Amino acid sequence: MRRYLFLSMIVAALAACAPSTPRTGPDQDGRLPLGQSSEIARVGTFLAIARADAGLTVPLRHSPRLQGVAAARAVDLASGGGAPLSDRMAQAGYDACFSAEAVARDAGDLRSGVDQMLADPVARAAILSASPSEFGFLRNGAEQILILGRPC
Repeated sequence: MRRYLFLSMIVAALAACAPSTPRTGPDQDGRLPLGQSSEIARVGTFLAIARADAGLTVPLRHSPRLQGVAAARAVDLASGGGAPLSDRMAQAGYDACFSAEAVARDAGDLRSGVDQMLADPVARAAILSASPSEFGFLRNGAEQILILGRPC
């Protein structure tokens, strides 16, 4: 019993040392946190379903570079400013022949966020276009950011 109590105290102490700021990018090994990876996979599924309904059979692939662009865009939105998408793509080293972004605000969950993006005619046209082949996605508080691209 004492062993379990001691182990519980160690775990609680380590949990208190965890960073309190949300992580938006990969760690030093290039891995995303499990929750963020799960969100990306779910959004990828929602996008694949919407694209399949529109007759597009090839799903979008997740891109670590576009993930970085989504994280940079989240910082831009939080600060009230921001660089143009083309500048963010170039900073990430992504040579884009196609790029687009969609932002959902105050969506309760991931599905609602994708639905909100699909309700916007400009975002819908980009999502359901045959032009993009990759995506990056980030949920940052009440905002969901989708970056679409196709490398040259």
